[in-house]
Amino acid sequence: MMTSIRFFCLVLLLVCFTFSGLGLAQDATGRIEGTLRDPQGAVVPNAGVTLTHLGTGAEKSANSDNTGSFSFVLLPIGQYRLTVEIANFARYVREPLTLNVNDVLRLTIDLKLGTGQEVIQITSDAPLVEVVSNSLGKVTSGREIVDLPLNGRNFTQLGLLQAGAAPLTQGLAQAGGSLREGHAYSINGMRPESNNFLIDGARNINNVDTGFALKPPIDSIAEFRIITSGASAEFGEGLGSNTNLVMKSGSNAIHGSVYEFFRNDVFDARNFFSKDVEPLKQNQFGATVGGPVKKDKTFFFGYYEGFRNRQGNTRTTAVPSDLERQGDFSQSVNASGQVPPLINYLFGQPVPGNRIPPEQINPVSKNILNFYPRPNVGRNLFTSTEVQENNTNQRDCQQRVLRVCSLPDEQRDRGSPDWRSSSVLAGRRRVATRLTQS
Repeated sequence: MMTSIRFFCLVLLLVCFTFSGLGLAQDATGRIEGTLRDPQGAVVPNAGVTLTHLGTGAEKSANSDNTGSFSFVLLPIGQYRLTVEIANFARYVREPLTLNVNDVLRLTIDLKLGTGQEVIQITSDAPLVEVVSNSLGKVTSGREIVDLPLNGRNFTQLGLLQAGAAPLTQGLAQAGGSLREGHAYSINGMRPESNNFLIDGARNINNVDTGFALKPPIDSIAEFRIITSGASAEFGEGLGSNTNLVMKSGSNAIHGSVYEFFRNDVFDARNFFSKDVEPLKQNQFGATVGGPVKKDKTFFFGYYEGFRNRQGNTRTTAVPSDLERQGDFSQSVNASGQVPPLINYLFGQPVPGNRIPPEQINPVSKNILNFYPRPNVGRNLFTSTEVQENNTNQRDCQQRVLRVCSLPDEQRDRGSPDWRSSSVLAGRRRVATRLTQS
């Protein structure tokens, strides 16, 4: 019996490792490939090529084939050092090579004759021309994400800097209401529902409105690429753009940030329909931290962001006038400025003088009228400012393991609980909702 249980646990463990390895194929990665040539232009086979990630120290090695070509696939984004070694040639070192999400860096390396003690080192980081893919798009780096001013710190606002991107029209946004909150832009004339969003290669689509589901804080984003045209078959699904977002990760160096953004109503103007300036208190704060658990082996990264918004919203609505509360509709006019006749539909006869006798008013109706506020603007309008409260908390923690036992080269685990609450405070009314995502 114990043997069967152990065998079952072993099979279950192998299945988990297998599927975790398959999940990595959808990760947001890049590729570096190239060809080695000698001074006469002939290809150089069987040369040792080593690629080292400068942030984590992770290494990959390969030998050039008979055509002098080498290739490294499924590489995490970041900066790399490329080293080529072969007998009778000087050692070739190039760093840093910056690899962005979905990049394919194609290199042609000309080796020089020499001894193993000689080193040819290239330290420039000039951008390489894209010669492999015909897709159109642009990478937005982490520095641009953090430094450019964003109202609400929403990373999708930077998508409007892309060629062919346009914001939602006012009519479309109003017609969709809250269902348009996850729609960021329209690409090349396509509808906003046609866009596809990914986080670290995983699908980030809200199945209700087809917009993005999670909006991580911009301080936790390493970079993102928006492919506006010619996306490869690995994306599919959307006829519009493909936004592939990559989260930051830990490295051998400890790094982090602490921030807070504050807004209030000190310099705000008064709403035309309100008596005073509408209240506004907004705090957006958080922190990120990443670093090594074990150098060159295990890394962690986590973030927290809180959002607190208390904002007044002025509304005007029609309420019964003081005369109408007493059953007197003799001065109640319609849109044409005329007083329509008041009909007693029980008998099909007009009410004399448009005045309901007090003894015919139901006591229940009188009690219901007490719940209606009295007009404070004109004869039958009521204006009030309600303070709406919106609180959001986001947390995320991930762990990355390199070269542990027989796992694939990289294994990443992440959990993203998201707790949100919103409420409206106005007198005795309070509406609250809670959403949990993981």
